[in-house]
Amino acid sequence: MANNVGEGKIGFNNLDNFLKAAPILGIGMIAYFQSLFPSKTDFDRMTQSMYGIEKQIIEIKTLQNTVDINTKAIQDIQKQLQSLEIQLIKSNTQNN
Repeated sequence: MANNVGEGKIGFNNLDNFLKAAPILGIGMIAYFQSLFPSKTDFDRMTQSMYGIEKQIIEIKTLQNTVDINTKAIQDIQKQLQSLEIQLIKSNTQNN
């Protein structure tokens, strides 16, 4: 029974081995956690890329609005041309 009580205690050798391995484990954990997040240069590069994409989206939206306005203008011109053609045909039939 005396042997069982002594086995549950942590000896100096166990503590010494743990203290030798703890810094290595700590450095490994820090390296792992840093690998989860981008570095400052990567983050800056991603930020600049996002700003560039945002600029392109704004330009595309502006161009799309311009195209929509021009499309409407072209449709109005086509309607006017159609009405002029109809008037021209009517005047030609009345003259004949």
